[in-house]
Amino acid sequence: MAMLWVDKHRPKTLAEMDYHKDLSARLQRIAVSGEMPHMLICGPSGAGKSTRVHALLREIYGQGAEMVKVETRTVAPNPNTPSNTVDIQVVVSNHHLQLTPSDIGRKDRAVVMQLIKEVASHPPLGGHTFKVVVIDEAGSLSSDAQAALRRTMERYMKTCRIILLSDSASKIIPPLRSRCLPIRIGAPSNEEIQLVLQKVSSSEGVKLAPELGHKIAEKCGRDVRRALLLLEMVHTQANSPSLSKDVGLPTEAWNLAIEKVAKKILQEQSPRMAMEVRGNVYELLLGCLPADFIVKELVLKLMADQKNDVVKQKALAAAAHFESTMRQGSKDIFHIEAFVLRFMADYRASMGTR
Repeated sequence: MAMLWVDKHRPKTLAEMDYHKDLSARLQRIAVSGEMPHMLICGPSGAGKSTRVHALLREIYGQGAEMVKVETRTVAPNPNTPSNTVDIQVVVSNHHLQLTPSDIGRKDRAVVMQLIKEVASHPPLGGHTFKVVVIDEAGSLSSDAQAALRRTMERYMKTCRIILLSDSASKIIPPLRSRCLPIRIGAPSNEEIQLVLQKVSSSEGVKLAPELGHKIAEKCGRDVRRALLLLEMVHTQANSPSLSKDVGLPTEAWNLAIEKVAKKILQEQSPRMAMEVRGNVYELLLGCLPADFIVKELVLKLMADQKNDVVKQKALAAAAHFESTMRQGSKDIFHIEAFVLRFMADYRASMGTR
């Protein structure tokens, strides 16, 4: 079965990582020591957090960590009502379990605790002293779930280690952060991304012009995953073993959709336009775009040609406020719509004062 280049060329060991060599060496020392602590790994999307975690698991457990399968676990959040269940997809091997709590919603506390208890209750295999639970998008956990996770980490420390992945450490409560070894994985530089692009292109038998590699690195925003997807998209459209510097870069559909929403907001500030924008935001959410990502990209596009510093300041403050309230609520559309209405009001007021 054909694989995307981003998956086909994903490094499997820490030694194969093309950037942050010092961090790879540090993780190798942790793996060799056999005394891995709980870990909090932070970094922007596409920086390689998941890839490094999988490489670390391979260093500890060998090839057994790669023999994974996707399962759907059925969990009853409330033991008193066993008929009320929640289904969650997890990635499991004989040595670890990986889950994404954002798939559960407001019942994350009970579900995460039960899954960790289930993993910790089974003895490790192959002479190892512990298993590993990887929690992706840990910042989406509710405050109650994070507080309960802190107690669970202490209780099952002998047989279970927990690795939290998050784009920002500020989304994790301080008591939970204090019990983890913090590791920051910064976004690679444009030069490092260009090296990765040239390496993948060479493996695929494609000649990539350095100028085109530079354009892809600039456009992807230091996101390796996005850069490789963009490279494969360009190669597919060009249908040529040689990619010259004159090849144009396609624009992602989500980028065009968010740009369309931003233009509507700047064009007219009225209840009718607010309802129309709400429908467009619904379509973005149905396209599986994360709500916080939509807010981030939307505010960047709204401020792109904005010359009024007061409007920029208010837009950033509103985006930060509603992103925070969004993590506490359960209906993302309400918070995005509130941000849009706040920006419309501030922008219209600034137009009236000119």
